[in-house]
Amino acid sequence: MVACVHVAKILPGKKEEFMQQLKEGFETGREALRSFGFTRIVSFTTPEVVGDDHALLVTVYEAEDPSVVERFYKLEPVLQQEARAHGVLVAPHDHEAVPKNVAFVDMDLTS
Repeated sequence: MVACVHVAKILPGKKEEFMQQLKEGFETGREALRSFGFTRIVSFTTPEVVGDDHALLVTVYEAEDPSVVERFYKLEPVLQQEARAHGVLVAPHDHEAVPKNVAFVDMDLTS
């Protein structure tokens, strides 16, 4: 199991709109995401680092292998959604690093 992180800077005044779109997209595609190979997806925002009226979106993708995340960001519907969001809801960025953004500390403290 691997966890990969994606971070995006949400544009001022767009936090609620972006969060709603992202939540609806993940919830609508829940079964497709599971069958694609994801085991868990966690998204949250934080105002840290960017200041007032700004937020960072942080999404952690868990899957058996980073290639699941890499393939996800090459899907046409994902590319289309990213194209609609970049420059409108979030600052433009790429996703090449996402499959490589794996945890350097991963501790299971349940046992």
